[in-house]
Amino acid sequence: MGASALLYLGPLLAGLSGMGWDAVPVFIALFALWLVVMRPKQWPRDLSQWTQQTAVAAAAQVAVNALIVVVLFGIGRGISGVSGVGADIPAVLPVALSFLSTPLSRLVWDPVKGQAMDDLLDSAISQINNPSTSLRPAANGDDMVRTLLDLPGDSDAMLTADALAAALTGPATGARLMALEDALDMHEPNRRALREAVILWATDPARDVDTDPHGAQDIAFNIAGSDPVLLHLFAYRALPLLWQKPALWASYPTASKVEIAIDVSQPAGLQSALHDLGSALRKITPDEFRDDETA
Repeated sequence: MGASALLYLGPLLAGLSGMGWDAVPVFIALFALWLVVMRPKQWPRDLSQWTQQTAVAAAAQVAVNALIVVVLFGIGRGISGVSGVGADIPAVLPVALSFLSTPLSRLVWDPVKGQAMDDLLDSAISQINNPSTSLRPAANGDDMVRTLLDLPGDSDAMLTADALAAALTGPATGARLMALEDALDMHEPNRRALREAVILWATDPARDVDTDPHGAQDIAFNIAGSDPVLLHLFAYRALPLLWQKPALWASYPTASKVEIAIDVSQPAGLQSALHDLGSALRKITPDEFRDDETA
């Protein structure tokens, strides 16, 4: 939003600096450039995707932005004329600010990934509102699972976690979670953001984890695999959740399973975090449910 604000600040400062109305088309063009870069779905790169409806919508966006430019430019000139403020603003500064808005916006936000997240959330909301469409087993090709697996591997993990939380809502949660575990096995090294999102989801203390399918935290541990960063993230978040909700012990990996994951080649912090989690599981797990290695 801060980067986008520069786009609007340009014509306002241009008016304050006393630039003539012949500068307005320059800012309209800069606004159009921002739309082309940051709204790729509405401005297709492939000419074959340009339909009459797409062209009309694009023209409408340019017209609205042209009106905004004129209004901001007029406000700037009005303030300058009444108070004389801004007369010393270099003429190149407003144009530079509006131009820089586009690369800065693209640097902090990938519109393609953002659109993928929006589509996923829209699909999740649709399926939540229409539960009958969510009852298909994930093994048969659940749309939500496929969409999650199709997300770019370098997507934002927090946004992916939000999308995942929406997808793992409703009667199909268990099937979808198991499908994700199957897809994200140790032989599938990609989809790092999705792996991290599953861990964030399964260890989120602000969520009602009591309603999770049995073994949700164990699945998150499995999905972390042998990745030291993901294992550390799981151990770091899973331990306080376990102390907060000790009844979840049955959904966690066993103490021996956690301790087997400890390797001398791992960073000391990771070894310590896994050891602490294993020790906590030993204390919380009832004696009759401990395996031989934790007895």
